[in-house]
Amino acid sequence: MTGSPIFIVGSPRSGTTLLRRILDRHPALAICGETHFHRLVYLRRKAFGDLSDLANRRRLITEYISSRQIRRAGLDTAEFVERLSREATSYRAMFSAILSYYAEIHGKRRCGEKTPQHAFFLETLCEWFPNAVILHMIRDPRAVVASLQRAEWSPGSVVTNARTWLKHNRAARLFRDRTGYLEVRYEALVTEPLTELRRVCALIGEEYSPLMQQPEVAEGEPTRRSQAAVTSERLDIWRSELTAAQVAQIEWVLGPELESFGYTRRAAPASAFTVLRGVSYAAFDYGRFVTARLPAVWYRFGAKTKIAKFERWSEPKSFRKGAKGP
Repeated sequence: MTGSPIFIVGSPRSGTTLLRRILDRHPALAICGETHFHRLVYLRRKAFGDLSDLANRRRLITEYISSRQIRRAGLDTAEFVERLSREATSYRAMFSAILSYYAEIHGKRRCGEKTPQHAFFLETLCEWFPNAVILHMIRDPRAVVASLQRAEWSPGSVVTNARTWLKHNRAARLFRDRTGYLEVRYEALVTEPLTELRRVCALIGEEYSPLMQQPEVAEGEPTRRSQAAVTSERLDIWRSELTAAQVAQIEWVLGPELESFGYTRRAAPASAFTVLRGVSYAAFDYGRFVTARLPAVWYRFGAKTKIAKFERWSEPKSFRKGAKGP
């Protein structure tokens, strides 16, 4: 592989998948989907031990290869297992092998990865890859929260989801003064894609390619929004999906940081009752959220090496059924 790796981070539902698919269509770039390497592997490094030990390495590979994230990336192959068995002699080497293998099987010369939660992993990534490019995707928090409200795997509280937006973006912005960091606005990407993509390519050090805006979808397959042509049609859909009280609660959570990220207030300041209602529902919803994931707590703390089982229990699909935020 040649060139520095590219990492896309930001809040979930901020357009990171859209940006990944656009960049992945570039003739030189292979941007792997979500590996959740930090959450599933690196945080368990004490449990798995030193990867220079072949037994430890094989134990980790066996668990990680069975995870949903690896299957989705199309990396659950015997060739990939053999590659990791040979090269993953450290956690850095393992992550590097994942990225380089993904690039090789797609015939690309540069690699990268997109996991929104790697915003909390950037210090380590920058130590591992000093010349890495960090693309920080930022989207209007109200649009992000509205999207999270529709996702069965996320909490149902707008207060909780607004805090998710804030925590991810705060973490990523800690690296804004670092060479190779770039903030990419979702709003700019979908309204002026050519201008924004040329700006991204200039930082990456690659020529802009028209292929980036020409998604290829197999005939007969449903077209996901992230695979379709870039469009601004969903920019303001949050206005019809969130109530005035919910918008006020989101803006209360973000406080002055809303403006610091370049967004203006759209609702009157939240009343004490509105705040209390939002916080109370967040507490109630958090209890339901944790209860639905109780088995995952065991696999996170009591059986840390059981990656696939932790992953299976950490995102149950049905706990949100019928839940409605205030």
